[in-house]
Amino acid sequence: MAIDVRWGSATHQGRVRDHNEDSVLSGPDVFAVADGMGGHAGGAVASALAVAGLAALPDLHEAPDPAASLVRALCDINTEIRRRAVLDDKAGMGTTVAGIARISGPRLLVFNVGDSRVYRLRAGQLEQLTEDHSVVGELVRAGRLTEEEARAHPHRNVITRALGVEPHVEPATSVVDVQVGDCFLVASDGLFNELGDTQIGDVLSTPGTVEHRARPARGRPAPRGSGQRLRRGRGRRGHGGQRRPRGRHLAVGPRSPPPPGPPAGHHGRPAL
Repeated sequence: MAIDVRWGSATHQGRVRDHNEDSVLSGPDVFAVADGMGGHAGGAVASALAVAGLAALPDLHEAPDPAASLVRALCDINTEIRRRAVLDDKAGMGTTVAGIARISGPRLLVFNVGDSRVYRLRAGQLEQLTEDHSVVGELVRAGRLTEEEARAHPHRNVITRALGVEPHVEPATSVVDVQVGDCFLVASDGLFNELGDTQIGDVLSTPGTVEHRARPARGRPAPRGSGQRLRRGRGRRGHGGQRRPRGRHLAVGPRSPPPPGPPAGHHGRPAL
């Protein structure tokens, strides 16, 4: 089964800074958002290096182990960001990353490092496909916090993994199937910290092209932001500086071509 992919992307720098430290890669085979941190343009460099490294990936359709190939690429990106941090005297720069990659069959390889996320909308149901590498994410998975409590937790902005901060990094990967009518979202925390699942689902269900679906989220009022930090293990903070301007990156895709007529569960709305 061949997958016809259509995509759109949008970004907003927020109100805190006059520049954007995020980067996006919009296909044709890898879709990713990298959310930089480090200040003094360090985050912008780190996120740009992340998407450049992912763009250079060989075709994963032919890879005997696509997940292993992707993990190696992310580890190489981690090393390169650390090298550039020393070369450019930008200690502490790093980036989260999340995305999807096309592999053989009607499947996608989902990956992330940090708290940027991948979602799938299927038959009107939104599902988060990644787990946040963050303090509150760990507390939620341990049953010590509810999702609602996590939104207001004082450490909600502390992440536990990122590219470029430690010599070794552990990317998370998983393989998911793709069905006709699926819609995928790759986003930084500037989006999902401000929009709940219902709102995100509404945006992804908006009639029109994928590009049009990306714009409504970008056009919502940008949050003012709060400092985010990376924690390199429990009980101590990593490289301190304020993280991201709380802007948002949005990449939507892919979706298979629908059969004749409106797909079930979409109430006659145009499919991608």
